[in-house]
This record gives sequence, C-alpha cells and structure tokens, in this order.
Amino acid sequence: MGKPLRVAVIGLGVWGEKHIQALKTIPEAELVAICDTSQARLNSLSAQYKVPNVYSDFHELLAREELDAVHVVTPEPAHRDPVLEAASRGVHVLVEKPLATSLEDADAMIASAEKNKTILMVGHVLRWDARYAMAKDYIDRGEMGTISSIFARRSVSRSQAPVFLSRSTPVMQLGIHDIDLILWYTQGRVKQVYARSSRLLDFKYPDSMVCLMDFEDGSRAVVQNSFALPETLPYFVGARMEILGQKSFMVLDASEQSLFISDERGYQMPDTTLVPMVRKELVGTLRQEIEYFARCVLTGTQPTVIRPSESRNALEVALACERSLADDRPVKLG
Repeated sequence: MGKPLRVAVIGLGVWGEKHIQALKTIPEAELVAICDTSQARLNSLSAQYKVPNVYSDFHELLAREELDAVHVVTPEPAHRDPVLEAASRGVHVLVEKPLATSLEDADAMIASAEKNKTILMVGHVLRWDARYAMAKDYIDRGEMGTISSIFARRSVSRSQAPVFLSRSTPVMQLGIHDIDLILWYTQGRVKQVYARSSRLLDFKYPDSMVCLMDFEDGSRAVVQNSFALPETLPYFVGARMEILGQKSFMVLDASEQSLFISDERGYQMPDTTLVPMVRKELVGTLRQEIEYFARCVLTGTQPTVIRPSESRNALEVALACERSLADDRPVKLG
C-alpha cells in the first residue's frame, strides 16, 4: 500500500463523528485534522479518536494542512463555502446530503469541482445499502418492467425534531433520500410536484409532509415524511418503499433490522445496516460509502454510484416540494 490519503472532517455533529469512526477503520485513509466551531467538541473528539490537528475555522484548516480529501459534514446552509475553497485548492470533497440549500449553490459547487478537476461526491448513503442497491439491479435487469407508481415513507422519532425542524423541512431532511432513490430507479423526469403538510409539534417547519411527484411519462410517486413518531420508537427510522411495475411489485422495508432485544429497559431494535458498531468498530453502509470515496480518490476516478448531477436533480425536486408547500399550489419543473 502506498501513502495513505490525508483526510480532514469539517463539522463534528453526530454524523460528523460517524465519519470519524468510519475513517478510523479504513487503512488507506489517515485522519489528520478535524474542524468545528465548538472548542469543547474539538477537544473531546481529538482526544477520543487521537486526531493530531484541530481547527475552529475551515479556512485555516484548508490553508495549513496538506490534504488529499475533506469530508464536509456541516449543517446544510454551511456546505457551499468549504466545498468551494477545498475544490479551489485541489482537495477532493465528500459532502453530506443534501448537496446545498439552493440550486445556485449546487451549480457553483459542481462547476468548481469540474474547473479544478477534483472529485465531488454527495453522501446519499442509501445507494450503498444492499437492499436498495439490489432493488436497483432488479429494475435495471428489466424484471420490474415499466414502473407505474412508487410510495415511500421515511419517518423518525420526535426526539429528532428540535435539531432538524429549526433549519429545514422534513422533505429536505428525510424525503430527499427517497426522492434520490426514486429518480435513480425510474431514470425519469419529474414534471410537477404538489406538497402538503400537517403539524403535531411547534417548530419553525411542519413536522409532517406528503409530496406527490408527477413524471413526464405519466407515472407517479408519493413521498411521506414525519418527525412526529413517538419517542418510544424501538428503532431509529421507520422507512418503507413500495414499487408497482408492469411485471412485478416490490416492497423494501428498511425499518426491520432483524435484531430484537428485550431487557429491563424495555425493547429495542438496534441499527444493523447504516452505522452499526461491531467489535468496537463502525461497520455498515456509511463506512462502505466512505471507503468507496477513498478508492475513487486513490485511483483518480470519478464516482459512478452517484454523480453530482444526480444529487442536483434530487435537490431540485425537494426544493420544488418546499416551494409548493410555501405557495400552497402545484409547482412545475423544467
């Protein structure tokens, strides 16, 4: 093995720490620096994961460190600037979904990566989930036939609401996963969206949304999302997708983790796919995504599992859903 990739992580929330845990299991990657605006968080994680260099300003990080790649795991409105600066310095970027909060920002980020010949990959992690990837293979073999309709539900406990509903809508936080998958499966163009919402909780954005997507070929998809499930939910996310095709019908139940534990605390269904810990190491889908990105950087090849243009397409549909909700009317795309 040659020299390991020198990698930094910008943004140390819960998911940023998961990126750190994944990087620590990948021999080809060396985590040399982390960055966050919270000094307490920096001190804690640098000590826990033995990261040598810490920064409270990403400008300083990118100016001082000789990096091959950076993971941008900041809140969505703070994606643009570190991505643009990293790309301008020839540093490859893995940025969490959604790519941006506007198409203008998304286009600027994609253009910068192309101009500077850097890799830009967006963390739509479910493309590495074996269940969703197997469904894609089945569809691509033609065994589904023409797809007529898709229903997708993705909901989480209301304990997550204070973090996410203060900054954006359920469709941007949860629904964009399924929007991306639906576009991936159908390879179709969305003609129009219509979104509605309801509230059980008192936050800036509504806690539940339903979005109807009309495709140019006449097929339709419904995406339903909520941050209002009970806090006693035994699993992290409730997710289900139903796909009706000309030849077959498919159901993906991603709520089922196949591990059930009952003890004095009640019962739980621990995550066994996304970010499970096994023998004190992070395994699962996120690690696969990050390892794939590292291989792309090492070999100098652009990612094919997901391309920036596909991430932009999902963002465009999610933004149209938000506009439909705000204007209380259907919104046409294109």
